[in-house]
Amino acid sequence: MNMLQVKYFVAVAKSLSFTKAAEQLYISQPSLSRYITKMESELNLQLFLRTGRTVRLTPAGNILYLGLSELYENYYALVEKAQNAQKGLNGILNIGILDEVNVADFMPPIYQYFKEIHPNIELAFHTSTFSKLITDVYNGKLDLIFTVKFEVENRDHLLYQKLEDSKDYIVINRSHPLAEKKNLSLIDLKDEMFVMISPEDNSNSSPLIFQACQKAGFKPKHCFASSLAEQILWVEVGKGVTILDDRTSLKMNPYIKFVEMESDWDPSLVAAWNQENYNPAIPTFLKKLEETLEMLKNQ
Repeated sequence: MNMLQVKYFVAVAKSLSFTKAAEQLYISQPSLSRYITKMESELNLQLFLRTGRTVRLTPAGNILYLGLSELYENYYALVEKAQNAQKGLNGILNIGILDEVNVADFMPPIYQYFKEIHPNIELAFHTSTFSKLITDVYNGKLDLIFTVKFEVENRDHLLYQKLEDSKDYIVINRSHPLAEKKNLSLIDLKDEMFVMISPEDNSNSSPLIFQACQKAGFKPKHCFASSLAEQILWVEVGKGVTILDDRTSLKMNPYIKFVEMESDWDPSLVAAWNQENYNPAIPTFLKKLEETLEMLKNQ
């Protein structure tokens, strides 16, 4: 039994007339009768009682009609839903955002756009650490991640879209004497304790800092924090200094000061995804992201 047979059976069962059903289906009555007879033969069931011009459902036919009429309606709704999913018009897009990264300028208008224009695409947001974002974009738990460029640029199978040119800042306790300076270079920090994210969470940032300090002519004193929150806590209490980009939501923290610096790496924010992830909503999101950033830039 195929969906064409189901369609023909439901039409006859609904109208209880082969003539009316044939007209609705735009086929000849003899052809329709042959389809129904073949269906009855395949199922080994008598579906209709034909007495002269009167057509009635048998008990078996009535049971089949009740079930197949619902199935027929659901089938086409399901096919349409699947086609929309393939086009990126419905489904879920899981988005990961690096802890403490500020996306308040561009994410709300994108969310509103999807809510109004693509209501069947659900945007699910998750915040996480450097390493967890990378792990989850590889294993498919996340479709897109927002992180820093140096975390993704040399990784296999990851594609990314740079959102802007970001700057790095030396972050110090506001009461520190160096907080009065407008600009700092790394050599100004040769006697300071550098608070870095643990290599277990971010394997790229600490080697970059070590290399930059070595290039500046000194080996940095350092300690490792298990999270960005812990890293900032240590700076707040005056235990050390750290380096963050200007996308962090911590720039408004009243206890710390951001002082501009030059860096040898690119801390710019990027949207990254696994090239083997075929979620069709990804291109739709990236296109709107690009449009939104361009609009904000021109304001």
